[in-house]
Amino acid sequence: MQVTIFPSRHAVVQSIGLLRRMSLVQCEDHRANLMLWLGSNQDRVRIVSWLNAHTLTQAMTDPALRASLLQASIVLRDGIGISILLRLMGVNAGENMNGTDLIPEIIRINPGKSVALLGTTEPFLSAAAEAIEQLGGKVVLRLDGFQENSAYADKLAETNADIVILAMGVPKQEKIAIFLAERLETHPLILTGGAILDFMAGRFPRSPRIWRYLRLEWLFRLINEPRRLWRRYLLGGAVFAAYAASIVLEARSPLLGDETARARGAEPIPAGASPGSAGGR
Repeated sequence: MQVTIFPSRHAVVQSIGLLRRMSLVQCEDHRANLMLWLGSNQDRVRIVSWLNAHTLTQAMTDPALRASLLQASIVLRDGIGISILLRLMGVNAGENMNGTDLIPEIIRINPGKSVALLGTTEPFLSAAAEAIEQLGGKVVLRLDGFQENSAYADKLAETNADIVILAMGVPKQEKIAIFLAERLETHPLILTGGAILDFMAGRFPRSPRIWRYLRLEWLFRLINEPRRLWRRYLLGGAVFAAYAASIVLEARSPLLGDETARARGAEPIPAGASPGSAGGR
């Protein structure tokens, strides 16, 4: 699949389908159900992905990334950009379920689970492993984020990890998640965590709580990592605004009909599997 510069109407419609099948956590009961589901053992691989402005911007012009997100078991909201977009679509955006907070919580409330770490580089990989073990996780595999896909599958087959954290960035981690789900005979919970291992290793500073409360974590990160993030937050922010406008206009179109349902490419959500939407593999 080729990556294009300008999204087609089909890409816009698929993106609306993706937004409408997100698992939006609206209350404490939803959150509790989600955490129970994340900690349970299942008879299939489950993929948890996160959708923020950066990911959606890339997915709008990358069919393979868009397909990977549509195949995830659940997609959680991350960040203010998606919150604003959902509200413009008339949807209650619910709680911000960013992976930087949620992934350590998943490890903490499921002590003893075996965890595989795939991503980042040394010495941060080892530092993240120490942090995860301090939370109660049992790290059984560490591989940097620059291996061939088959190497990840082969090593995971040897470990039978309960939880797999992919920390390779978008779109690589989303595509590898699908690759692994199609090849593994075990049934891990796969979390696409972006820079989570670098945060846990202390490589990048986490914004103070007041910045997060004011929904300005993106600005804190930009101030602290301008060379790495200026394109993402400044140029990428402008592109996201343009793409978001096309999504809102299309979502309000009376011609849309059931096309978004067909574009989702996901099976109906099993009742009680998770709050909102949570497809499965």
